[in-house]
Amino acid sequence: MELTEKVKILVADDEPLNIKSIYDALASENYQIITATNGFLAFELAVKHKPDAIIMDWDMPEKTGLEAVKLIRANKDTMLIPIIMATGKMTTTENLKVALEAGANDYIRKPIDEIEIIARIKSMISLNKVHLKNAQLQQEITDQQIAILNYRLELNNSALMAAKLRHIENAEFHNQYIDTLLSLKNHITPEGWVVINEVISNCKANIQRVNWAEFEQLFENTHSNFYEQLQLKFPTLSSNDRKLCAMIKLHLSNKEISAITNQSVETIKKAKYRLKLKFDVESTDSLYHFIQEIN
Repeated sequence: MELTEKVKILVADDEPLNIKSIYDALASENYQIITATNGFLAFELAVKHKPDAIIMDWDMPEKTGLEAVKLIRANKDTMLIPIIMATGKMTTTENLKVALEAGANDYIRKPIDEIEIIARIKSMISLNKVHLKNAQLQQEITDQQIAILNYRLELNNSALMAAKLRHIENAEFHNQYIDTLLSLKNHITPEGWVVINEVISNCKANIQRVNWAEFEQLFENTHSNFYEQLQLKFPTLSSNDRKLCAMIKLHLSNKEISAITNQSVETIKKAKYRLKLKFDVESTDSLYHFIQEIN
């Protein structure tokens, strides 16, 4: 608040003499006084003027003071304004409890003492300033943390996409290498073919193991809760099912999944069909959208 800006106090009371009494008590402080004669008007003026504090009478027409307090607390623009309930009738400990539970910050009995009401208002405004400042600092810290997390997520996502392209290219290279070895079958002895067949098997196993190890790490960094939520919703899925879900989450095509897993496109289609049955979805598109909703 700037030094030139007056402190605004909203006084809500349906008795003109009570308003005058409070007005006179606050006159020496050079406050800007806004008045309301019923609870609903008090709420409307609180929304319009955003006072620094509110002195709210308990018993008023249209909306009682308690009802007005609840409305003020429910509105995002007024929910933090300090409120003092003022009454000459509801003065028991139980009344105080009711007022505080409704959202009042303080409670004062009528007739109002001039020194007491000024002290209460100043105290509440000072405490509210500290609270607002702390809330602002906390929000700034939260915003910085979110920015850092988003930056890390962006880096992980970029790394994941780069790994996707790299492993697809790597898998295609290895598949060409395997095809070359397979073409030698008719040109070597049966004993030689046994050796080559073992090399091919080892090569396929290595492609799957290396490709998936890096992919899974990057995927978990980018979609940290995916596997946990998938397990909670569908605990009977196999390890291969979960891998396939992760690749569908990344919107990989059947051909790309085939290259990374070293399985045929037809095998991938059959695996997706089994997933559709487990998830009870109708089409490949609906399977993709269904998995996208798992976070």
